[in-house]
Order: sequence, then structure tokens, then C-alpha cells
Amino acid sequence: MNMTAARPLLAFLLVGTGLSGCSLLPPYETCRGTEAAVAELDRLPVLELHPPGAVAVGGPWAGARCVDDTGGAWLTADRLYAYGGTREDVLDHYRRAAAAAGWRPVGDLDTGPDGRIAVFCFENPDGPSITLAFDSPTRLREVHGTEPHPAARLGVDARTWFAWSAEAAPDGSRMNC
Repeated sequence: MNMTAARPLLAFLLVGTGLSGCSLLPPYETCRGTEAAVAELDRLPVLELHPPGAVAVGGPWAGARCVDDTGGAWLTADRLYAYGGTREDVLDHYRRAAAAAGWRPVGDLDTGPDGRIAVFCFENPDGPSITLAFDSPTRLREVHGTEPHPAARLGVDARTWFAWSAEAAPDGSRMNC
């Protein structure tokens, strides 16, 4: 294509989308009016599953909220745990407990290489997706503001930190992994 001919076309597209208030872009959902769906997601019984001995870590990174970013909104309900066992122990627990509650893993459950954040997803045809994520001590400090030395504070010698989270669309409907 000739650059002389391309310039007016690009100018038209730029001015046209600007004057239309970006209405040529697809609409996306916001967090407005999601309070009931957020509360319902936070009460999901499967979120209370955790290995024996795992200790819930409270704070701003636990609980439910609507996340509204430039790509659209979604709901999340998170539980962060400190655990004295291994990743394999956690995976074995959720392999059994999530299946008993009606959630099936998407793909294989394996731990991946050490030091890497591993995320696993579980789906239920009638419920939201559930993710299991293993966080490194560095990520916990940087993202969650948590110092991974909870022995005195939580009463557990934590070797493994993990998040068990549910995610849904802004209306509370199911999202795929």
C-alpha cells in the first residue's frame, strides 16, 4: 500500500474513534453493582477446604473483591495459607478434597520446577473456577506484604505458602480456567 494513501486512512480512523468517544471499542464490565455476587463468592464452601495443619493468613490479600482493570472486571475470593508440609502434600489434599466437592482439575497436577510459581485450576460445571497457587517468599513480600516467617505469629513452621481462590464474572457466573 502506498504510504501517501495510508496516511488519510490512519487519520480518519484515529479521529473517528476519538470523536465517537471510543464507542468503536467493545464495552467491558465494571465492578458497579457486584456487591451481592462478591459476597456470594466469598461464602463458597469449597473455599474452606485446606490441608490439616494449614493456617489461614488474614489481611488485605484474603477475602473477596471485584477487580476492575482496563481489560474488564472479574470477581475473586482468596484464601492464603501457611503450611508446614510440602507442595506435594497440598496437591494431594486438593486432588482428593476438591474432587469430593465436585471440582475437577484442568490438566495435570504436578509441582513444576522448584522456585517457580505454580498455578493449578479446578472447574465445576455449576460453579466458578478455583485456582491453587504456590507463592515464593519473595512474591509474598513484594505482592502481599507478608513476611514469610510465621512460626511465632501463626504457630506453624511454614515451608509452603499457597492461595486457594475462586474467580467469577462480575455477575457471579462461571469463568473458565
